[in-house]
Amino acid sequence: MEPKSVYYKIIRSILLLCFPRAKTVYEEQPGDEPAVFVCNHAAIHGPVMMTLDFKRKHQTWTVHCAMDSEKAANYAFHDILMGNSRRCQWFWRMLSHIIAKMLPPLLRYDTIPVYHDKSIIKTFKQSIKAMMDGNDLVIFAESPKRFSEYICELQPGFIDIARLYYRKTKKALKFYPVYLEKKNAVISVGKPITYDPDQPLDEQRSRMTAYLRDNIDRLARALPAHKPVPFLADRWYSAYGMYEDDAPGYWQMIEEGK
Repeated sequence: MEPKSVYYKIIRSILLLCFPRAKTVYEEQPGDEPAVFVCNHAAIHGPVMMTLDFKRKHQTWTVHCAMDSEKAANYAFHDILMGNSRRCQWFWRMLSHIIAKMLPPLLRYDTIPVYHDKSIIKTFKQSIKAMMDGNDLVIFAESPKRFSEYICELQPGFIDIARLYYRKTKKALKFYPVYLEKKNAVISVGKPITYDPDQPLDEQRSRMTAYLRDNIDRLARALPAHKPVPFLADRWYSAYGMYEDDAPGYWQMIEEGK
């Protein structure tokens, strides 16, 4: 494993000071086999909580634009700063270039880049290798399509990793729903759903993503009253609402540098 850079260690130390330590609560204790943990994003809070406080050995799916020095600025402008919703866009473009310098060296550790085209096969290959090395996968699979105040609809493509893993190992992969709650710093992990190699993949994508979505929502509602942190702020929908049902179009726009 590549040693962490001084820069990474400094940023991690700052985050440890700024974010309260989160406790993990399981409805069913996972075994020793690698598994997939599917989480709500909660803006920046979800990835930070899982990076700092999820104790199982894991690698996290991360959008490749954020890890690409040439594309990170446009990604930061649209996806982090929601630049099309703001005045003085020159300022937000300038700020996005600063963020773009910070992101790639920070995201190079314990992450697997996710592509939105045929290069997704690279994501799957790296994911299989990570699991063969004993890592879990942490995936933030929300699409812009709203479902409830706690969770958006899930993009179903990540389910395909189960078929590839079964072909490699003859083991049925488990997927755990995870709700990340900022206020009380809780990582709530629900009971898993298991891939069935005897069922058609198309049916399983629909069934498994619905189970994970519904149980993330259930885990959220079972917690003490709290203000949910949405995947995307209202500002995003006011400026990028045409992409709520067109996630591929949104990523194409970012890839093309518009």
